[in-house]
Amino acid sequence: MADVVQNGLVALKTPEECQAEQIKAYVDEYAALALEAGRIKERIDWLKGFFETLATDDLKDTKLLTASYWGNQNSRVTVTNAASVKPVSLTMVKELLGKIAGDFIKTETTDTMTAPCKKLLAMAAQGSYTEGSLDSVIGQISADPKIQATLRKKLKGRWDRDKAMLMKVAGLPEQEASDWAYLAAEVINWEWLTQVLQAAGWKGSPQEAIDIIRAAVIVEETIKVGIEAETPKV
Repeated sequence: MADVVQNGLVALKTPEECQAEQIKAYVDEYAALALEAGRIKERIDWLKGFFETLATDDLKDTKLLTASYWGNQNSRVTVTNAASVKPVSLTMVKELLGKIAGDFIKTETTDTMTAPCKKLLAMAAQGSYTEGSLDSVIGQISADPKIQATLRKKLKGRWDRDKAMLMKVAGLPEQEASDWAYLAAEVINWEWLTQVLQAAGWKGSPQEAIDIIRAAVIVEETIKVGIEAETPKV
């Protein structure tokens, strides 16, 4: 415990109070550094614009593609002009090149997963589902037909919103609402998976499909940390 002097008396801070103060200090530090990083990026962008404009003028009417500028401490800024070709119609280019088009144009086929596909595969691979039906879950939450009807419309599998809605509509305490929102989200995932498999004409069991998914994809979990900082008033 830490000592705190108040009105000449010494009070001891609990470990929780010390940790809370440390967290606040870290938040303040993070916010200050984020603001400073923003100012640094803004200045760097301005300097890049300055050198781009300078190099454009210096390289005008020349065949040079690069301009270099030296500082006082053996530092150097290099500006390079590069042409980026983005075709409007490759069909026209192929017609132009005729029989030699294959020597100049490489044809590639790329399969890209959509966001819903990634979400579905990640859910299955990570086991973020519970077998069951949403109607069964709703029946356990409340026996009131009106509340049940509302829950069928409102439960969407978004834990935070569903939790708040269950507290408001079903009158559940926070922890119970949290538990039911979690279960509802997992059951909704299960129903989504089985519906997709049915639409795909899958003949095996859901578990067989899940085993294939787990063998076919690798899911890497990442954590993103964000900060909202307010510029101090002068």
